[in-house]
Amino acid sequence: MGRIWAFVVGVIFMFGFKMGFWGFLLGLIIGQLLYNFFNQIAPVRSNTDPELYLRVTFEVLGHLSKAKGVVTENDIKLATHVMDSLQLQGEARSLARHSFNEGKANDYPLRERLRALYQSYRNQKHVLNVFCEQLIQAALSDGRLHESEEQILYIVAEELHISRTRMAMHIQMIMASYQFYQQGGGTRQERQYRQQQGNYQSYDRTYSRGPTIEDAYKVLGIDASADTTTIKRAYRKLMNEHHPDKLVSKGLPKEMLEAAKERAQQIQSAYDLIKSHRGFK
Repeated sequence: MGRIWAFVVGVIFMFGFKMGFWGFLLGLIIGQLLYNFFNQIAPVRSNTDPELYLRVTFEVLGHLSKAKGVVTENDIKLATHVMDSLQLQGEARSLARHSFNEGKANDYPLRERLRALYQSYRNQKHVLNVFCEQLIQAALSDGRLHESEEQILYIVAEELHISRTRMAMHIQMIMASYQFYQQGGGTRQERQYRQQQGNYQSYDRTYSRGPTIEDAYKVLGIDASADTTTIKRAYRKLMNEHHPDKLVSKGLPKEMLEAAKERAQQIQSAYDLIKSHRGFK
């Protein structure tokens, strides 16, 4: 659709404004920019389904837990903690608990459910990115990414039409973000939960050194050699993608906002560390 916009505007500039070939090229650029702008401010498509998003999120969380073999008590505690951190109550909590149990079934139709989610949110790329980030955070809850969990994450990427390279970058960024959780970048509830889990001691030791400047660059998904302009652009892009109001307007369930806010806190912490290290405002 964006290419059609670009072509039409190019033709208008070429013949309507009599600007010739160079006008056509200028129109291609302006047409694409206009398409991107109106696509950003467009209201939520009627086919977005917040309840489906909530269901599939917890179904896949259950599937990830089962992927390691037997669902352990810590896996159940993790799911409960996610519900607590998202402040799920009443029907929403019951729906999440039921969906988690459905995802643990041996015959859970993973690809089918992911396709349903994609059909509902195919025009809301930011929401699908948040979905991936939430799954990665859950998969890394024990301090490592199991091979079976990684396989599921790449199935998620495939069905949501996200490249393997992009999913690998998501994983790297979320892993680096744990440094900022360890230093207090997460909520008080999140920090208390980690402290209470004896089986997560290895995770805490792994990340006890605190955040490094290398981690900060990874959180923003950029190279340490990036210039100031690139750093600022990456920061603004990520903060825009995780803006709560924009995500809700694009169909993210309001129950999932807390996770998006925490991710924004991690991004802000990483950016602040880079600014301090580089010495710019």
